[in-house]
Amino acid sequence: MYRLVVNNQDIIKDSNTISWGGDTDNIGSQLTFDSIKEIPTGTVIQLFNDSLEIFRGIAFKPIQRRWTWSYTCQDYSFYLKNNKISVKQFYNIRADEAIKSLAGEAYLTCVIADIPTQISKTYVNTTMAQIIDDILDQAQSDQGTTYFKEIEGNVLYVRKLSEMKITPRLILPKDIDIEMSMENMKNKITVTSGNDGKAKVEATAEDASKQGFYGILSDNLTVDDKNVAQAQNIANNTLANSNKIEYSCSLNDMFAVENGDLVKPNRMIYLTAGKRLNGYYKIKTANHKLENGIHKVSITVVW
Repeated sequence: MYRLVVNNQDIIKDSNTISWGGDTDNIGSQLTFDSIKEIPTGTVIQLFNDSLEIFRGIAFKPIQRRWTWSYTCQDYSFYLKNNKISVKQFYNIRADEAIKSLAGEAYLTCVIADIPTQISKTYVNTTMAQIIDDILDQAQSDQGTTYFKEIEGNVLYVRKLSEMKITPRLILPKDIDIEMSMENMKNKITVTSGNDGKAKVEATAEDASKQGFYGILSDNLTVDDKNVAQAQNIANNTLANSNKIEYSCSLNDMFAVENGDLVKPNRMIYLTAGKRLNGYYKIKTANHKLENGIHKVSITVVW
């Protein structure tokens, strides 16, 4: 049974149009709902399904209507996205330790995967969320592993995508369209150091076997002098991640039969629909809505 809790009181019977969700491109998730209750801006809102906490955050953008209120709530990633740091310097510190230090400054507990990539960089006038994104980008290029961040309660989690497999029971729509694109394909990667007239090629990686058909699709990355030793790893891993056709599929208003609350961005969800979908796919966006006690889920998966 779902509960919408404000100041230890369940207001779900006084509320409707409850929706929540997120996207892999943005840290954190949002919850929206309408209610006859007036809730002060900044109040903590929680959504539960029995004992499972689905969302915890603050009402940061209420709208007063004639008879009701509409609320948009943001989880505690609000503090990572809205706190700019004037100067933050890391020198030969592990990526996981660097992220832990940022989480502590935002009064968040941190549970993080082992990320040994060394970070040496100075950030100026940048939000905490942007710094974490940059650190994870460096780690992914260095390690060849896809990491992601998310907030649950007051805990910042950094996890490996490959470890986040889920198998909920959903009723899939009958009509399924799959979109294919080579827009972001790259089959030649060059890594340089320095800038302007002093740029130096440190590493290259390419797949000549695909260039005859698709043409040469190149990209250039730069590394700091302190990270030159990682240049070949970065070139190889970037090529492996970008040398492919991208597929996406949107599945809307699916009835959640079992474990629907586990459906979140950055999960590998098992889907089967004949030969068109059969396996685990990465969730890019996930949006939920609760209407008259019925839970529906809409997702976009990519691979």
